[in-house]
Amino acid sequence: MVTTGTHDPLDGLDPQSGLRRRFRAAPSGGSDTLVVVQSQARVVPPRFGLERLFATTRHACLFLDCPDSAWYLGCEAATDAAIDAALAVAAPSRIIHYGASKGAYGALSTALRRGDGTAYAFGPEFELGQPGTQSGLYRAPGQPGEPDLVRALAETRTPHPLTLVFGLHDPVDAAGFARLARVPLPPAVALLALRSPHASHDHLYTLNIIRKLIARFDRDLAGLCDERGLISQEGADTAGAFATAGHRLATGDPPDPDALAGDLVPALNPGHGLLLAECLLAAGRAAEAAGILREAITLTESAKGLAAQPKRWRKQFWRELIQALARAGDASGAGETAREALARFPDDADLAALADRVAGRDA
Repeated sequence: MVTTGTHDPLDGLDPQSGLRRRFRAAPSGGSDTLVVVQSQARVVPPRFGLERLFATTRHACLFLDCPDSAWYLGCEAATDAAIDAALAVAAPSRIIHYGASKGAYGALSTALRRGDGTAYAFGPEFELGQPGTQSGLYRAPGQPGEPDLVRALAETRTPHPLTLVFGLHDPVDAAGFARLARVPLPPAVALLALRSPHASHDHLYTLNIIRKLIARFDRDLAGLCDERGLISQEGADTAGAFATAGHRLATGDPPDPDALAGDLVPALNPGHGLLLAECLLAAGRAAEAAGILREAITLTESAKGLAAQPKRWRKQFWRELIQALARAGDASGAGETAREALARFPDDADLAALADRVAGRDA
């Protein structure tokens, strides 16, 4: 029987690295797969990321998490010890390394280091701590000891498939995709560019794609996404231009919107529309920004599969539109848009507060 405690190799805490671990054996008659699930950021102990999702599967699971400031760096020895202990108990015929965002970085680096299993990495970063990134909320850029995962991917000789998923509505994900798309990669490495934000895992969960994938890990993820119209046709140049512009905006140096417009495709990518609108606002062109944002909202709500993008991401467009209209002097339009936004997202306190401020101006 597996017990829980700080000295248990299967469950507990590694005091040196801060890595937490929890092992769940496969149910009776379950699969012969061990899934190593590495948590995303902002998971509060004693919970683990995606634990409830995988509770519905028949796999043995090892859940891992580390301090967000570590981003799984410095946790390699503790990670390997936890996996080896789980392997000794589960005796699986295959291993799946799985994670999103911070967990994607952990899953990918673990799979590359160990070379012992398949990996699914949703939105990994390759330059930690940069402005505008998730890791940048917790780490400074350029800390020593960070591995070059792009080089490791190019040089890997693993026979196990490594699937990297990027949401090209996000400039950081677009940066990762553009960088890898320009590098010769071995056949085991597959890049999946989606019409999705950084939270692509949440997006695919809403569309029931994730449950189909993890049930037996025998479904083609690209095919499941293609059925929902989620495969992006953007190339590395377009993604790279978006990434560069997003980085400049995050550092407080927004690019000229007229020059930027020729590099982006806001009619196809609402993330491009959001970025272009933010640059127009920075240039004092609020009315033009409002027009771009209206088009982005229409695209998000009408294109196949895009309305299922996470609410927290879709709300950005409405907040920016309300503020753009107010700055353009269209108080009536801002108030009407605020009411429309609240009708769609009635439980959002920030939108409600914004609507009250706009109503105050209108009054």
